Amino acid sequence: MRGEPVLTWWQGRAARGLGVGTHVIVDSSYREVARLPAGGGRQSDLHEFLITPQGTAIVTSYEVRTLDLSPVGGPSSGKVIGGIVQEVSIPSARVLFEWRSLDHVPIGESYVVFNGHAYDYFHVNSVDVDADSNLLVSARNTWAVYKVDRDNGRVLWRLG
Repeated sequence: MRGEPVLTWWQGRAARGLGVGTHVIVDSSYREVARLPAGGGRQSDLHEFLITPQGTAIVTSYEVRTLDLSPVGGPSSGKVIGGIVQEVSIPSARVLFEWRSLDHVPIGESYVVFNGHAYDYFHVNSVDVDADSNLLVSARNTWAVYKVDRDNGRVLWRLG
């Protein structure tokens, strides 16, 4: 950060593949530089914490919504877990950009079989910044990588 090396990690607890915690940054002397949650009061998930060249952070989170899950063998009013990718400022965690899988990727793209619990149809695994500053979002349960436009959140392409 600011040209100096740092060590970063996620700290918290995980259950059923999702986490509740915070992101930590320490300097080369192991002094804490920042401790930040996901932005907007969201849970910080364990899957990604990337400091960008601009000194912001890319983090992951998730949300639970009620949707018609009958197309995937679930109830007409069931719980679905959507993946969230945020770019946040350091150290305030002010949200600069937020992308929600449920707004851009249909639940029918998932390869996961509905099992009676909240349907984790997407499951963000990792995020990277592409050479053109857009995001590459990898999703475990759709078996795909999505290139996401960082200006408007639109999926530019998907591989998988």
